[in-house]
Amino acid sequence: MDATPEDIVSLLAVDAAVRAAVGLEHHRPTANALHWTGDEDMWMALVRPGDSRALLAGWHHEFSLTEGSGRGGEAGTDLVGDAPGWWRRGVEHARSHDAYLGFLYGWDGARWWRLDQPVDDGFDPELFPATPLALRDIIDGLADATLLDAPDPAAVTELIAAGTALTADHLTAVLRSPDGWPEVDVEAGVRAAGEYRTLVPA
Repeated sequence: MDATPEDIVSLLAVDAAVRAAVGLEHHRPTANALHWTGDEDMWMALVRPGDSRALLAGWHHEFSLTEGSGRGGEAGTDLVGDAPGWWRRGVEHARSHDAYLGFLYGWDGARWWRLDQPVDDGFDPELFPATPLALRDIIDGLADATLLDAPDPAAVTELIAAGTALTADHLTAVLRSPDGWPEVDVEAGVRAAGEYRTLVPA
């Protein structure tokens, strides 16, 4: 995966802004993790243990074959193995959300690592908001689900590029509702993105 933790923060900020603007629930960032939930309880979180480190944890309802590693302490595929102890923060995050843990990747300050697994861990960057292309698909889906006009591709590109610095104009250009319904609260979206601006990814 090419995305750095900083890239993922930016993508999650845009996702949160769009969700807030169209009145959908979105996860607010915390001091330790950025959590995202998609369809059918699929989820992804950027967990930040500190010291330029990061963990990318999550689960996909269809493709993760490692279920159980993080839910209520149930036994499952060991996603930590002999990795550094701070990787267990990803397992703890899953348990704190009573969620299955399908994948766990560690960022050491330069690149992502994962334990070799005999089964599919369910992580595909194009299924989660971990690439601009995936986020574009998510935004298109959110607009369609909330009965907005199909977003202009060029406007979506500019919105994603703006990241945490997105403005009301960026959102207005993407979330178009010519007749005023459904209502779009672009200021709520800007506030949601603003919560990510001061975050240190790891």
